[in-house]
Amino acid sequence: MVSKKLEATRKKGRRNRVTIEDQYLGPEPIFNPGETTPDKVENKVRLSLWTKGAHWYNYFYKTKDYVPYVIDFVEEVCGLTKEEANSIKKLKDHYITFPLGKSARLFYRGYEYTKEEIENFTEVAREKLESAKLVEEVLEEKKKDAPKVISIAERTRRKMMDSIYGEFDEVIVEGWLNKDYKQTIDVFGLFKKHNLKGNAVAPFKKIIDKYYEEIEDALHKRCEQAVEGYSHVSTANKKKMIKQMDTIYADLDSLQLSFKASRTPRARKPKASDAQVKNLKYNIEDMEYKLTSINPIQIPGKETLWVFNTKTRNLYEYVTNSTKGFEVGGTTIKSFDEKLSRCTKLRKPDVILPLILTKTAKQIEKQVWKDQITTKVNSPNGRINQDCILLRIL
Repeated sequence: MVSKKLEATRKKGRRNRVTIEDQYLGPEPIFNPGETTPDKVENKVRLSLWTKGAHWYNYFYKTKDYVPYVIDFVEEVCGLTKEEANSIKKLKDHYITFPLGKSARLFYRGYEYTKEEIENFTEVAREKLESAKLVEEVLEEKKKDAPKVISIAERTRRKMMDSIYGEFDEVIVEGWLNKDYKQTIDVFGLFKKHNLKGNAVAPFKKIIDKYYEEIEDALHKRCEQAVEGYSHVSTANKKKMIKQMDTIYADLDSLQLSFKASRTPRARKPKASDAQVKNLKYNIEDMEYKLTSINPIQIPGKETLWVFNTKTRNLYEYVTNSTKGFEVGGTTIKSFDEKLSRCTKLRKPDVILPLILTKTAKQIEKQVWKDQITTKVNSPNGRINQDCILLRIL
C-alpha cells in the first residue's frame, strides 16, 4: 500500500518534471527592453539570441503560422500600405514567409533590429510586393479568359427553349403556318420527359403568353396591328388556336400543382412520421390523369386527406377528429372517422380532380359532394395501394 506522503512526493515530482523540449529548447522566447539593442549589446550576443529564438520557432511553428506576423511586419516596420501588405497575401505561404517569417515573429517578441537590417527587410518586402502584382495580373487575365458562369435560371431557360419551346414551335406554330389548327402537344409529359422543374414553367408561359395575347387581340379586334397580322386566319380558326393554347395552359396548371405536391416541406417532420410511412405503397405519379402524389410524410398529424385510385376511379376523403391527427400503419390510414370519411366512384375525374386540388374544404363540400357527385357514397377502409394517388392534405 502506497503511503500518502509518498504519493504527494510523486505528484510534486510530476509537476516539476521538465520535458525534453523544455530542457533543450526552453520556453517561447521573449526579449526584455535593451536585451537586443544594437548599440548596447555585442553583435555576437544578439546573433546568438536570434538564432536560439529562431530554432524554437523552427521546431514549433509551421510555415502558415508566420503569415499574419509577416503581413503586419511589412506594414508596420517596412512601410508598406495596408492595401500593399494585403496584396502580398496572394502569394503562397512559403513565398510570403521566406526569409521574413522568423524575423517578424521575433520582432513581435521584443527583438530589436538595426537600421540596416530594417532596410534589408524593406527591400525584401518590396520584392514580394512586385511578385504579388505579377500574380494579380495573371489572376486578372485568367478571370478575363474564364468562361462566363451561367446562372441556374439561365441554364433552365436554355434547356426549356431547346426542348419544350422547340416542340411548341415545331408542332403548334408550324401547324398554324400550314393552316393546321388541330395539332396538340403534351406539355405535362414533355416537362417530365426532359426532367424540367417548376422554375421552367414561368419562362415558358411568358413566351406563349405573347402568342395568346396577339390571337386574343386579333379575335376581339382590340389591336389594329394584331388584326392585320392575323387577317389571313378566319375567326373560326382563331378560336381553334385559342383552344390549342388553353390546352397548353391547363397542362401548365397541372404541372404547377404537380411540382407543389412533390415538393418536400421545409419544416422537419418528427422521426415518428418517417417510420409511419416507411412501408406505405402508393402511386408517385400518374401520366394519364397528370397527377403527382404529395410526400406521404405530411399525412401523420393532419385532419383531412384526399386519395384517388387511378385504376378504379374511386375518390376517397378521409377525415379525423383525433387530436393527434392521422396515423399510418403499414399500408393503412388509421385514426380516421368512419362516419365523416367517404368514398365514391368518379364519372368525370377531369372535372372533379382539379376542384379537389385547388378549392377550400367548404368549396369542395358544395361544388363536389353536393353539386357534382351523383354516384353512391360509401365508407372507405383506409387501405392505400400502388394505384392510389395521394392528392392533398389539410
